[in-house]
Amino acid sequence: MSRKLRSKVRVVSPDRLRKMEAVARVAMLELSTSFRRHVNLTLRDMFVLMSAPRHDDAEWRGKLHELARDLQSVGGSFDYGLLSTIGEVMCRTIQDESLPTDYLLQRRLAAYAAALDAIIRIDLKGDGGNDGQELLSVLKIAPQAA
Repeated sequence: MSRKLRSKVRVVSPDRLRKMEAVARVAMLELSTSFRRHVNLTLRDMFVLMSAPRHDDAEWRGKLHELARDLQSVGGSFDYGLLSTIGEVMCRTIQDESLPTDYLLQRRLAAYAAALDAIIRIDLKGDGGNDGQELLSVLKIAPQAA
């Protein structure tokens, strides 16, 4: 470590470190509550859009993409890897130019939305273990895409 850097770094006492860890744990609990509320509102908005699909409407697809991207982004921060994985695949599907006319893609889109909801409802964290692998298999999402 350089002298200049060493002059700026100080030793943190064990007591101070424990206090910092406690503050961080409380902050994560508060963020976790906010995360659940945010994700539930995002899923609600997604299901409102999906209840009246307009696959050929660019504005509708844009709103749905924004919601899926949001779930993809926050999933990794709170150990919901499957939320990120399926959110990313959903985003790619929304951007697929054949979505307006491809019934199979439209059905997959609905399945991805249902899967995102299920992940939160059953609190499937991380990669979901065996249940997560089974979910990806049912959705026909290859593990390397995950």
